[in-house]
Amino acid sequence: MALNKPMPYSTRLYRAVGFTKGYNFYLWLLLSLGLGGFVLMRLKYLDLYGTFCGSASGGRDLAVPGECFYHLQPGRYQIGIMVHLACILPASALALSQFVPAFRRRALWLHRINGYIATVLCVAATIGVLAILRRTMGGGIDTQSMTGLLAIIVFYSSYKGIVSARRHQIEQHRAWMLRAWVNAGAIVTMRVILITSSMILSFVGDYYYVEPCAKINFILQGENATLARYPECAPFFSGEDPNRHIAVKADVIRRDKVAIGAMINMVFGMSGWLAIAIHAFGVELYLHLTSTERRTAKSVKLQQNGVDNALKAD
Repeated sequence: MALNKPMPYSTRLYRAVGFTKGYNFYLWLLLSLGLGGFVLMRLKYLDLYGTFCGSASGGRDLAVPGECFYHLQPGRYQIGIMVHLACILPASALALSQFVPAFRRRALWLHRINGYIATVLCVAATIGVLAILRRTMGGGIDTQSMTGLLAIIVFYSSYKGIVSARRHQIEQHRAWMLRAWVNAGAIVTMRVILITSSMILSFVGDYYYVEPCAKINFILQGENATLARYPECAPFFSGEDPNRHIAVKADVIRRDKVAIGAMINMVFGMSGWLAIAIHAFGVELYLHLTSTERRTAKSVKLQQNGVDNALKAD
C-alpha cells in the first residue's frame, strides 16, 4: 500500500490562510510585507509635533528636510498632513486582512465592515494629500500630476469596488479593490525608486533644484546661517523679494539637509510615475492570469457537474 506523502510546509502554510495557489500567497505576502512594514515604520509619525515635525518641540524633524515648514503652519497644510497620517496608516493596516481568503470565508460580515472602514479612511487620507499637494515635496507639476492620477485611481477603483459588492458581483468587486490597493501600494515601491535614483544622481552630480529662501531659512534655523551658505537669499531677508527662490545643488551624499531635501523633491514625482506604471501593469497582468484560471476552473466544475447529473439520470 502506498503511503501518503506529507504535504510540504509551504503548501500547508498558504492553504492555512485560504490560498489554493502558492504564487497567490507569495504575491499577497510580498504586498503585505511591503505595505505592513511601511505602516509599522511610520506609526511614530502620528505624533506630528513630537516626532514627524520634532523641531516644533525642540527636537529633530523626521520628515523630509523642509517639509515641516509648511506642515507646521496653521491652516490647510497642517490639517491636510494630520488627516493624511491619521487615516492612511490604519487604512493600510486594515486593508492587509481584506485579501486573506480565510478571513473572507470565515467572517464575511467582518470583512464587509472592515472593508468599508478601510475604504473610508483611504479616501479621507487621499483628500488630505490633495490639500497639501501644492507644497508637498517641492510642489512641482510632476509631483502634483502624479499624486492627482493616483488619487483618481484610488477614488474610482474604490467606488467601482463598492458598487460591485452591493450588486453581489464578487469577481468585479475583487478586481476593483485589488486595483485600488495595489496601486495605492505604489507609495512603497516609489520610496525604493526614490532612494536608488537619489544615490545615482548624487554620484553623477551637477543637478540643481529651485527652493524658496523661506524654506531654506527654516531648515538652517537662522538668517546668518542661511546667508553664509546662500547669499542669494539676501533679498528675502531685506524684504525686497519675500518670495525669493534660488537654485540649490541636489545631493544626498553630503549629508547637507538643504541638498538632501532638494534631491528628494527633484526625484519624487518621477519616482511616483514609475511606481504607478509598475503597479498598474502588475495588477492588470495578475487579474488577467487569475481570471483566465478562474474561468477554466469554473468550466471544469460545470462539466463535472454535468457528468455527475447525467450519471444520476442513468
